[in-house]
Amino acid sequence: MASPAPVLHPLLQYSQHDTELGHCSQLIWDLREPARSARHILSPDRPLSDFELSQHATNPPVFQLRVTCGIFPEESWVSEARNWLGVTVADVLDSIAATMQTQLTWAEWNKLCPKQQNRVNIVFDARWRRASDGEQVRERGVLRSDCVLQHILFAGLSVLLDADTTFFLTFRRPKR
Repeated sequence: MASPAPVLHPLLQYSQHDTELGHCSQLIWDLREPARSARHILSPDRPLSDFELSQHATNPPVFQLRVTCGIFPEESWVSEARNWLGVTVADVLDSIAATMQTQLTWAEWNKLCPKQQNRVNIVFDARWRRASDGEQVRERGVLRSDCVLQHILFAGLSVLLDADTTFFLTFRRPKR
């Protein structure tokens, strides 16, 4: 008998229906920021607690969890969280954050059409110009987070059909 498919922790789940306060997930997280800046929508003034972050990401627990996204077509852009004690909410958020903060390679840049390169350049220029250490940020170059343009908020994970431990990352734009 096959084991049951893992169910995501509610903090990580995407909902096509707005949850609390018009969000489609339980988290408020700007994906340009570190994972520890994620907050629960019901307590937007405080980061997630160590207890919340230490919860298993799935039930039953898994030892490896992959996150993919349509914006990131490259296999190298897949986030992978591993933990032999069971992948936690923190492990998932950290793996997504690490993927988002990875510098874009020339090969990845060259796969973007000129129109997309221009849009990403505008986002990159705005990011380094507003940084307190602008020249250092500029020298680091374009990050994958620049490629999501204005879709900078975590909107949750969804199960991919026929993939027990691979989930699809959804982004959303901030509401104005």
